[in-house]
Parts: sequence; C-alpha cells; structure tokens
Amino acid sequence: MRRAAVVCLVVGACALAVAVAPAGAQTGGGDLGPDSVRATAADFGGGTFPGSGLPARAPSVESPYTWSRSPSSMVCLFLTGPLPPEVAGRVLPIPGPTSVSGTLEGPGTPLAPAGAVMLERPLVPPDAVVVGDLVYEVGVSPGRAIVVPRCVTPDDPPLGDPPSPAEVWEQTPLPRTRVHASPPGTPTFPGLTRFATLFWGEALPDAVAHVALRGFDVTVVAHPVAYAWSFGDGTSTVRSDPGSATEPLRATFLRRGDYGVDLYVVWQGRAHMTFAGLDVADADLGTVTVPEHLPYHVAEVRAVLRTTPGRR
Repeated sequence: MRRAAVVCLVVGACALAVAVAPAGAQTGGGDLGPDSVRATAADFGGGTFPGSGLPARAPSVESPYTWSRSPSSMVCLFLTGPLPPEVAGRVLPIPGPTSVSGTLEGPGTPLAPAGAVMLERPLVPPDAVVVGDLVYEVGVSPGRAIVVPRCVTPDDPPLGDPPSPAEVWEQTPLPRTRVHASPPGTPTFPGLTRFATLFWGEALPDAVAHVALRGFDVTVVAHPVAYAWSFGDGTSTVRSDPGSATEPLRATFLRRGDYGVDLYVVWQGRAHMTFAGLDVADADLGTVTVPEHLPYHVAEVRAVLRTTPGRR
C-alpha cells in the first residue's frame, strides 16, 4: 500500500485565505495507524492507475520560494552596560519575518535570541556580547517575497526551502478505504468465471492534517474527487462522483486465476503554510491517486457428464 534582491522591511495588515476544515473532516498527524496511509512519489497525479479519464494533476516538486541571503551593516548583540548618548538612540529591536505581496502583510515572530537587539557595527560598545551578524534571508516567488531578518555566524547555513507540494503529500496522512467483494474471492469462497462479482468501497471523509517541514507549519485540507477501479484483467473504470465509492460495481472474469483488484482514490488538496508565525503561502497541491489492493481468486465451474453403468 500506500505514495538578493533589494531588501525592504514593511509592517502592515495581513490577510491570507486559510483553509478551513469542512464539517465532518478527519484530522490526521503523527504516526500512521491501520486506517491511514501516506502517498508516495508513485502516487503523484494519476499514480499507477492503468486506465484513463482520471481528474488528476501531478503536484509540483518545486519549492514555492527561492532563497538568497543579503548582508546588512547591523550586528545582533546583548548590551551589558550603560550606553553612550550617541549610541542609545541607535539601538533597535530585531524585527520578525515580513511578507510582501500585492498588499503589505504584517511581521511574524523574530528569529533571534530573547533580549537581543541590533546595532550598526561601528557603534558596538566594547562590553557588548555579540551574537552574530544580522542578515536578511529573502525568499522570492511570483508576486510575493518573504524577508526574514536573522542572526547568524559564518557557519550557519541558509534557511531550509519551503516544502514543495510533492513533499507535503508525502507527509500527509490520508484515510484509507476498504475494498469489499461478493463473492469474497477467497480460495474457499472464490468468484466464478462468467458470473458477475460485485465490488464496492467505503466512502471517505475530507481529511485535514498538520505537518511540519524545515520550520514551516503546514495545514493540509484534502478531499476525494474520484474513485477508479482496476480488476487485474486489463479492464478498468473511473467514477468521477466522489459519493460513488459505496455503489456496487459489476465485474465479470472470463478466466480462472488470481487477480489483483485495486480501488484508487483520487485526492485533491490545498496547503496553508506559516513560518515563524507568518502566513507565507496558500498552495494548490494538485492530486495524488492512492490504491487499495484486494487479492481476488476466481474459479471455473465445469459441467461433467456422468453415465450410469448399463444405461445409454
């Protein structure tokens, strides 16, 4: 089973569409239980479904932002003694991350030690404890930029990239469906050639999951948009009505043998990302197509002609 740009700091009102959990949605997170599954790379878009007609769109594997680092003339420090008058008015608090798009969006939580301030390098008092240089990590995507002031030492690496839609899917627990059949297709109660078998699944709720990747908190809202069947004999079918999972589907096997019947669930999702308390992205995740497998045994009924001795 399964899947440096010019830096500007701005402060203003922030408004981003946040995904809201639909009524009755399932919330996931943490370790997977027997009733949940994560998509893998093989499930992206249409996944391994062998047929056609799925409403599928492969998720992007690109991060929403490209980071670059811009230096500044400021250092991060702790002040331990009285300041000369010419310095006192130049000490500033370390700002938090800021998002800039079509409108100005407010700052997040500073990425600096508690109590640290910033000051121009030539004005640093001899008794101050220097934490590191103040740099600006700049994340750029079409129509938006994130500016993250940060105290760093020469060995500190850049910030981690925001997760791509593909990475988000791989960390998102999704509810599993179950495949039911009549006859059940076991060795003791097989399906029969040329006789119809009924297959059906279980309806799935919308799913809400919270995942964390490289310092980004991500809320995912996903819902099933289609179900598809593959019967292991070269035939398949797609049902685009999300409510069709429980409707029995007839399939007829022409040859005896062991088949792999798969019910595929096409999940479509969106993700809302925050970083250090700042809304940074509201991303379309595209789709994943996750299969649920059922081994199915088919037997053949043969007519046997018997004659009674002495009779013709």
